Amino acid sequence: MRDTPEEIYDKQIEIFMEKPVKERFFLNLDLTEFIIEMTKKRIKAKNPDISVRNLKIAFFKEFYTEDFSENELNEIASHF
Repeated sequence: MRDTPEEIYDKQIEIFMEKPVKERFFLNLDLTEFIIEMTKKRIKAKNPDISVRNLKIAFFKEFYTEDFSENELNEIASHF
């Protein structure tokens, strides 16, 4: 979901693309780590007693739900 007006979004992209490649790379890494951590915290908040294994499974299923069928998700998750 994006609630930013198109012209502002375009300006943000322009500013981002003006940064050196190395800086953009590390900004993307930071953002990815942030998203992973926030997702895990949200899963834990809904399931305070979740085990480490089940947290990994829940995280995996949430991130890859659009990429795999439910059967494939379950098959892959069974190896965690």
